[in-house]
Amino acid sequence: MECDRRSAIELLPFILSDGGIYRGKELYFTTTDTALIERFRQAAAKAFNYKGYVVKRSNHSYVVKIKGEGYVRRIAEVAPGILCKPRCGVTLPSDLYEDLDLARWFIKVLASCDGGVSVSLGRKGKYKFLVRKVFITAKSVDIRTQVINILRELKFNPHDDKEKHVYLSAKNDIICYAKEIRFLDGVKITRNSKRFHGLEKNHLLDLIVQSYDDPRVLTLLFQSPSSLLHQADLARAQRGLDTPVVPAVNDAGQLSAGLRARPVA
Repeated sequence: MECDRRSAIELLPFILSDGGIYRGKELYFTTTDTALIERFRQAAAKAFNYKGYVVKRSNHSYVVKIKGEGYVRRIAEVAPGILCKPRCGVTLPSDLYEDLDLARWFIKVLASCDGGVSVSLGRKGKYKFLVRKVFITAKSVDIRTQVINILRELKFNPHDDKEKHVYLSAKNDIICYAKEIRFLDGVKITRNSKRFHGLEKNHLLDLIVQSYDDPRVLTLLFQSPSSLLHQADLARAQRGLDTPVVPAVNDAGQLSAGLRARPVA
């Protein structure tokens, strides 16, 4: 079976995030997002000339299965240790430190599958402010350490929360991420976020970048998730329409919703 090294590495982040290897004989990838299913199958076709087959589960998730020890060996060749995961550490390929375009793709896929973008309200005294993050989830300390090193090669300043997240929070990092990496097209925020579930990750990323110039673009999204106005704003954001009407700013720089009009890097 022929498979060039670069194509195998392009498939690797799918396997490391929402996928895996079953008994050394099968690659699999599971998600509820049909956009991710399609992108995984495209990457598999490029690497193996075979997309695998899709199984729909009773919980409404999908699993793509690629059976064959030959396919597994190709992935193991570029990521030593993956066959004994999680008992031993996975060593990511050195190519990711040498080919920056490949590194950007790797980070894009990891963040699309097992990560995302978040915005929350912080509080200091009587003032509220926006806390913005782009993050990747990885329980393995070894994986988090290597992801941090790759991000540093890409000139970012990543942080490890020492639990399971690598994240970017500085203004310049998030703006640069939005310009140079982004998320896979069409990938949506999951039900893990009650507030932003169903919104495309790239749409929320763009709103966050806009909010550095005007924090009010996100104000209405912090209403109750059950409110009709909140749902209408999410629908507008999903369609990529103009920013909704926002409350006025008073002379003290506070929003009517209590959000102070100053970005936090």
